[in-house]
Amino acid sequence: MKFKVSEDVDAPMQVVWSRFVDFSQFESEAKGRGADLVRIGDWSEPANGAKWRGEVPVRGKTRVIAAEITSFDPEDTCIVTSQIGGMDCVYDLTFVALSPAVTRVTSVMELSANTLSARLLLQTMKLARGKVMQKLQAILARQGNAAEATWRKMQRGQQA
Repeated sequence: MKFKVSEDVDAPMQVVWSRFVDFSQFESEAKGRGADLVRIGDWSEPANGAKWRGEVPVRGKTRVIAAEITSFDPEDTCIVTSQIGGMDCVYDLTFVALSPAVTRVTSVMELSANTLSARLLLQTMKLARGKVMQKLQAILARQGNAAEATWRKMQRGQQA
């Protein structure tokens, strides 16, 4: 099953890229939702091969997660591949500069099931596809708004 959403962000590519690949923010959000994630190798800068391990709550049950950045092409693409319980997930972020001050971010999440319980979860997600798409769009918009705020703050600092 594949979910695809896009967002146009009113900020230059460098600002948007740095905001979207700031994985410490994603980790904090996940921990706020009950996840227990640990960086493997104690890395500080995202790069190919950076990994996480841990546990996340999914539909009331704690499931093991293993994630890795499998493609990291600065200011172009970031792909994170993960296994959550019996489900494989590929999360692909693509960045395109529409102009010097506008960047389009496209997020594609592809899920596949390896177990019966994961298949049932995917079936439920198919039924709630609209709601899942809304949540993904909201996440992208929230990160985009943060990048825009960072860009505005940088501009004000240069004018002073």
